[in-house]
Amino acid sequence: MVFGKYGNARSLAPPFLFGVACARAGIPVLFIAPPAGGKTVTIFAIEKYLTRMGESVRRVNRIALRGLQKLSEWLNNVKIATLVNEEFSSIGASAYMVEKMGELIGNIAYSKCYHDDGLNIHVEVARLGFISGVQPLWIGNIMTHRVFATHIREKFLRYYFLPYEPTPDVYDWEAIDMLVKKTQEHQGYMMRRIPNEFICALAKQVGVVRANLYAPRIVDQLSKLIPKDVLGKALRFYAENLEFEQEMVKREIDEKGYIVRVRWREYTALYWCLRRGKLTMGDFMLYLGVTSPTSVEKVTDAGIQAGWITRIYNDGRPVYVPVEGWRKRRAW
Repeated sequence: MVFGKYGNARSLAPPFLFGVACARAGIPVLFIAPPAGGKTVTIFAIEKYLTRMGESVRRVNRIALRGLQKLSEWLNNVKIATLVNEEFSSIGASAYMVEKMGELIGNIAYSKCYHDDGLNIHVEVARLGFISGVQPLWIGNIMTHRVFATHIREKFLRYYFLPYEPTPDVYDWEAIDMLVKKTQEHQGYMMRRIPNEFICALAKQVGVVRANLYAPRIVDQLSKLIPKDVLGKALRFYAENLEFEQEMVKREIDEKGYIVRVRWREYTALYWCLRRGKLTMGDFMLYLGVTSPTSVEKVTDAGIQAGWITRIYNDGRPVYVPVEGWRKRRAW
């Protein structure tokens, strides 16, 4: 099984491989997971892996105008690069710079150039990859803010961490080491037919036109990382993660524009139940970083109402597990 070789880091292997492929395809990706859900570890593993392979990678955080100008100069020099960032809401030194970075990356990803005469920023590259983390609650900003809706929502992919089987906790450095060292590349190949599920999942995030543009680029790079006999199955697995946004985000139109409701509490409950298999009230308090059982109940009750997790009792004490349907959907 393609992810099992990564040992205790196997739950992070799917986004790691997907992130490497998207970086090389020049497609920006946002990794979405609850706090302590493995976003940063996966992003740093991608950074280390690409660097080891001799590719130009730069970590960006709290960037200001002068830093953006220097970054533009660097991009013009290297031409092919990947930018990584731990948390997109903090990529800029101000709200304006967060918007500016979204605008710049979105434009470069699609047209390979960006020009702002007022700020004296001119960038032309052959390829720019971008990987960043996002807290689930912040997805609402991406769906409603003018700049985010124009540049990020329509051009960035959103990859939701949905562990396919329970895994124990693993130290960050150990996980990064396993992800980097266990990855082996081979000669890529073109699939005769990309699974329709994968293209449809992309289309639901970035539209039909961009989906047909993105799909072959991603598949071409994934074919160098995943064996041929399981690539089709892997693409259907990835489609599930991308399409989860249809369940995670409720987006409707009224007279004043879009109304967005993000089911971040439901997703948090589902993520940890998928990751650990089953959790007690105390387990949830630990992973959520709260001290009140009432806070846990707000999350678990939301997950139960969504039909994503269920509560069973062991010696009279509640234990939370994912519903059986989710286990079947995530089975590899």
